Amino acid sequence: MKLDFRCMKCGSERYQVKTTVIPEKNPGLKLEIGTYYLKTCLDCGYTEMYSAKIVNLEKDDRKKVCPEY
Repeated sequence: MKLDFRCMKCGSERYQVKTTVIPEKNPGLKLEIGTYYLKTCLDCGYTEMYSAKIVNLEKDDRKKVCPEY
């Protein structure tokens, strides 16, 4: 997993990553299950959420899925 960087709030390098599953509703009546990583700073408690689908892609594949703005 590529989430090894500092806390955006306090700059700490100590964190814990947990995996969660959240239902997602797409346009129409389609309901899907999405997997996310919750990265929590162990010093200040700041929590960030990342899509496992995007984080687990290789760098070249990520450009195809997520265009830069």
